[in-house]
Formats: sequence, structure tokens, C-alpha cells
Amino acid sequence: MKSRSLFSGALLFLFTCMIFSVPAFGQANSGKAVIHLGGSYSKALVDDAGAGFFGGDVFAGKMITNELCVGFTVGYDIVHYETNDFIDPLTNEPESFNERLAMIPFLVKAKYYLTLSPMVQVYGAAGGGVYRSVASLGGGEVGTIKTACNSPGGAISVGLDYWFLLTTGVGFEVEYHMFKVPEGDMFSYFQARVDYCLIKF
Repeated sequence: MKSRSLFSGALLFLFTCMIFSVPAFGQANSGKAVIHLGGSYSKALVDDAGAGFFGGDVFAGKMITNELCVGFTVGYDIVHYETNDFIDPLTNEPESFNERLAMIPFLVKAKYYLTLSPMVQVYGAAGGGVYRSVASLGGGEVGTIKTACNSPGGAISVGLDYWFLLTTGVGFEVEYHMFKVPEGDMFSYFQARVDYCLIKF
């Protein structure tokens, strides 16, 4: 009985060592396509910005090597959300208006992966492209943005992917975006994102 328990313990130990030393079938590596579908929280980093809000982002890329992935990302990031109360001059009744400023980034993005274990990969990423602002500000401005505009800019980020079902996983990413407003100042926002990750062969 004691020898059976010892044998079972040894097998469990060997299995654990194999899990953390052998490359996984499912992790992102050369030749595979990687897709991230994310729900995000974004907050503008300018003085007159209100609270942040939730949005969504999609990344689709191809692993060029076991470490390098290149692809495209698009999103809808609400970076300013604020409710303003006022008295309607016609009805003399209290009303409210929701100010909202959203960004739609169209970026080419490169990710550099570092594999920590068969199930865990971390990465650093950088991207560049165009940011389309969608403003509903009631005549006000946030960070010198008053109306819709297109601005060239870029982003840097760090993230982690956890592959728990071979080709399926979850990820977490923090990203910093920055661009120049036409005839205005630099605009930046912070983003935290949770991703549903897929690998395609």
C-alpha cells in the first residue's frame, strides 16, 4: 500500500514537471493565427475628462516566428462619459445630457511573446495607425476635441495570455494610446482589457 502511494506520488510529480517543461500544442507559435476579442475599460488622461467607460476591441494577427506576431486591431473605446443636469428653458423641467467621447482605433500592431510555461505567455506590443474620434459633447470639448476627427497616433501595451483549452484561452492587457489632435494638443488614454483568445491553424 505504501509503495503504491509512493508510485502515485512519483507519477504526479513527473506529470507536473512535463506540464511545465514541454511546449504546449495550443500556445501561440510560428504559423498560427491569433485572435483576441476583448472587453475593455478606457479613461482619457486629459485634465477636463470625466469618468471612463466600457468598450470593445478585436485583434487578429499571424505568428511570424515563435515570438513575433503581426496583425491589425480595431476597437470602440469610450474614454469620457459624464452626465450633466440642466433646466430645460422651454418646459422649465430638469433634464440630463450624457456627454460621451469615443475613439475608434485602426492600428497595425506587433506583439513580441515570451513563453513562461506551456499555458502562459506574456508579451509587449506596439502599434500605429489612425484614431477616429466620435464626439457627443453638447458643444463642449475634452482635450481640445470638440467634433469628430481623424488623428494619426500609436499605442504600447503589455499583456498575458493563459491557454487553458489548447487553442482557447483568456488574456489581460494594459495599453497606453496617444495621438495628436488636428489643430490641437496631444491626447492620450489608458485602457485595461480582458480578452477571449483563440488560435487558428
